[in-house]
Amino acid sequence: MTQSNRRKHTRVAIELDYHFFLEGKEYTGKTGNISLSGAFLSRPEPELIPSCISQSGVLKLKLNDELLSFKCEIVYVAMHDNEMLPVGTGVVFCDTDDETSTSILALAAAQGLE
Repeated sequence: MTQSNRRKHTRVAIELDYHFFLEGKEYTGKTGNISLSGAFLSRPEPELIPSCISQSGVLKLKLNDELLSFKCEIVYVAMHDNEMLPVGTGVVFCDTDDETSTSILALAAAQGLE
């Protein structure tokens, strides 16, 4: 099964400033794309490393003057440019808490996502 066949939701290319919190550290940057199930964090600063895969953190971003907060798990980390994978970190949202669920609904309404 290809990666695109596994995706549940449509991705939208959008650059939003983010703050990602993981084990007491803060990472910042811009999103590359986002969907109702996750986001791609372009070139986080400081850089995340592959050993962070499977760790859980909190992604915060501002959309239309509303602060959204998502519990998420890191599923992808690429530290170097190559022909197949962009530099950055992929996260999936863990909609097990009210704040994440509310943020997903707000994202869907703001971006017209399903």
